[in-house]
Amino acid sequence: MNPRPVSPPRVLVLVVLAGCQGKSEPDPPRPPPPVIEARAGSGGTTLAHIVAGHPCRAEVDGDEMLIGTVPLIAQVGNTRWTGDDSAGDGTTLRKDGAAIVRIRDAQEAAIEVFDPHGAALLRLSADGAIANGSGEILRRAEATRTAIKVGEAVITGTTDIALGGLITSPELIPEVRALAACHRLFWHEQRGSPAGSAGRK
Repeated sequence: MNPRPVSPPRVLVLVVLAGCQGKSEPDPPRPPPPVIEARAGSGGTTLAHIVAGHPCRAEVDGDEMLIGTVPLIAQVGNTRWTGDDSAGDGTTLRKDGAAIVRIRDAQEAAIEVFDPHGAALLRLSADGAIANGSGEILRRAEATRTAIKVGEAVITGTTDIALGGLITSPELIPEVRALAACHRLFWHEQRGSPAGSAGRK
């Protein structure tokens, strides 16, 4: 009695077809995260270097921070910084639980900074005015074709005039500027606008 013939080619074809089904196209390359930089003059000392993302990386006046955006949080040595939005009137930045300042995006292109008791400290407007709590204009941020200028500082990587003023404001400590900048970049991202695009037509 002769055994039934087997057809190996059919088996091979099935194996080859099964192998092809598992292949997929590689993901397209992701664009690099936005980088915002402030320098003291063209090509001068770096005042701030911020890389948007999750986490957000910020270096302001030599202080480096890795900042989580949801929730807003950072650890600097033994110090824990957090951002609390629960009050519904801006974001309170806390250092080891103690309120330091409250940041409010008053309008889409303005930023206001208050002390823990609600007194205004700084207002950065869409038109470039940077004023103290009394409304006195301290300096102005000016948009050029390629950058934002605040005094001798040159800010690149953003068209958000208020943000440019914020990261170069010596009235605020570096940690506050870093946290507020990363929070604002995340705010832009949530609204679907390019990083730091508010405040300039």
